[in-house]
Amino acid sequence: MQNPQRVVDMRVPLPWLISTTAVFLGALCSMLWSVAGQSNKLDQLIITNAKLEKRLDDRDEKTDALRERMFNFDRLTDGLKLRVEALERAGK
Repeated sequence: MQNPQRVVDMRVPLPWLISTTAVFLGALCSMLWSVAGQSNKLDQLIITNAKLEKRLDDRDEKTDALRERMFNFDRLTDGLKLRVEALERAGK
């Protein structure tokens, strides 16, 4: 007795193949469009970050210069106070 053999037809109907390919291509194009848009936004964020860092560096330099001037004024004021106290003691 012979075993009956089954034949499986692996052909895919052409409309299914075309529509599936179109969906995959559409999804791929949509994904690439989205990635390109996000890349552009990322570039803008990088530029904005660089500008912000420059502004912060400039502010820090101004703050340091102001702090140095304050220390110099404090030192000068202390020196003047010592002179006044010395003159007051000498005048008594």
